[in-house]
Amino acid sequence: MYHDAAAAAAAAAAVREAELTIINAKWHICQDQAIERLSRWAGLGCSPLFPRYPVIQIVVCDGELIGRARLHRSGGRIRWVATTAAQAHQIGEFRTLQGAARALATEAGLGRRLRVHYLPS
Repeated sequence: MYHDAAAAAAAAAAVREAELTIINAKWHICQDQAIERLSRWAGLGCSPLFPRYPVIQIVVCDGELIGRARLHRSGGRIRWVATTAAQAHQIGEFRTLQGAARALATEAGLGRRLRVHYLPS
């Protein structure tokens, strides 16, 4: 009986690891597709990570990934949480996606006066 339980636990752990690998791969594929869409335009741009779901936006400047902005709702308050690409470091919460994108550009040393392009998925 103990052997069967241990084998079942090991199998469940292997399945979970495989699921996480697939989720991670999907994330990277979608991110690469968003970067590709945004690389067609110069300057600062945002595009949804997952098509039809604007909750997570990829932020790119001149074709280079600089970060992500995630929509966060809490207690009736809506903010965009900006996270750098390199260290996944949260740099702040902003009222608009444009503000989050500009803050990521500033954090990357690119300046704040950039026009933000929004691309659909």
